[in-house]
Amino acid sequence: MYAGHAAVALAIKTRAPRVPMWVLVAAAFGPDWVELFLGLLKGRSTGEVYSHFIPGVLLGACVAALCYEIAFRRRGGRWVAIAWLLHWPADFLTAHKPLIDPGARVIGLDLYNLPIADFAIESVLVVACAWLYARRYAPEHRQRRWVALAAVALVLIQSVLDYGLWHQPWRHWDPSLAQVRWQPHLTVAASVSVASPLRMALAFTPSTHSARARWRRTVPEAW
Repeated sequence: MYAGHAAVALAIKTRAPRVPMWVLVAAAFGPDWVELFLGLLKGRSTGEVYSHFIPGVLLGACVAALCYEIAFRRRGGRWVAIAWLLHWPADFLTAHKPLIDPGARVIGLDLYNLPIADFAIESVLVVACAWLYARRYAPEHRQRRWVALAAVALVLIQSVLDYGLWHQPWRHWDPSLAQVRWQPHLTVAASVSVASPLRMALAFTPSTHSARARWRRTVPEAW
């Protein structure tokens, strides 16, 4: 998600008037900044996984909130953390993202490969959040016009991105929600070369590889 992250920052601003807008926007895109940094150091695949799996997102949100309160010497870090945390559910709509074990499973609705649907969802999100922002901070017509122009700019940027996605030759929609076989989210190394599964309540029950496949009931393997 691209324009949608900025829209989320607009909505959060209505609840956090003392937090600068640029801080909220930066936090809303936070995992992407981490991905870029880790990608430069460790490679793109490593940066993408560890910046967007849930423990990494939680850690990043805590660090961002702490840095804000130290740097600005005032409260409001929780809103920075919320902006950071909302990045993952927003990306769930548009792509595949890891859960707890960064190497085991990714889930998501993969709307990047349905560019028209992606554009519709992100545009609606931008318009709704801009409306909330205008209600709070733009009582005059002139001010609301500037908010509307910003919303139009975000929608236009998103249209360019989705236009590029539409013309990708490899485009193939594959919404992934679970897997046919039971698989834990975490593993613990039993030896240098063997990893044994750590059974936990967060593991999904057996289902299907994707939302397009037929769902069926299966029995989990014995512990």
